[in-house]
Amino acid sequence: MSSSAPPAEDRKSYLDRSELSIFEYLGMLAGLVLFVSLWLPWFTTGPNPDSRINAVGPDSSANAWETFGILPWLFLALSAAPFILAWIVARRHKLDWPTGEVTMVTGMIGVVLVLCNGFILGKPGSDIQISIAIGWWLGLLACLGIFGVI
Repeated sequence: MSSSAPPAEDRKSYLDRSELSIFEYLGMLAGLVLFVSLWLPWFTTGPNPDSRINAVGPDSSANAWETFGILPWLFLALSAAPFILAWIVARRHKLDWPTGEVTMVTGMIGVVLVLCNGFILGKPGSDIQISIAIGWWLGLLACLGIFGVI
């Protein structure tokens, strides 16, 4: 008995990266940017002694972990969404909904959360000399990228 390998066109790899489009790669880049932004300063405080965010005092900066309670964990999960989508696409899974729709919705939720925690509901802590920093802007940009606007 001789066993022969199936023809090359019948063999499919476990992950087929050729299935991924530029949009999946851009989404993964946005997820990576969101992940990194969580450790960058989201807010800075001024020299006023009353200018503080939680345990962060005057003339300091606070990242997402120091500023928010559970929100950074939600952003962490959101940053994984584009990678999960790429996995689904590369594995050629069949879905009951359009591919990328759930990732887009999570990106939209992220945009709303970032905007609410900076502009709409105001900045955290005291409103005395607290400014939005680079991490907040990168978080917003990354969520817009996951949403698919950028």
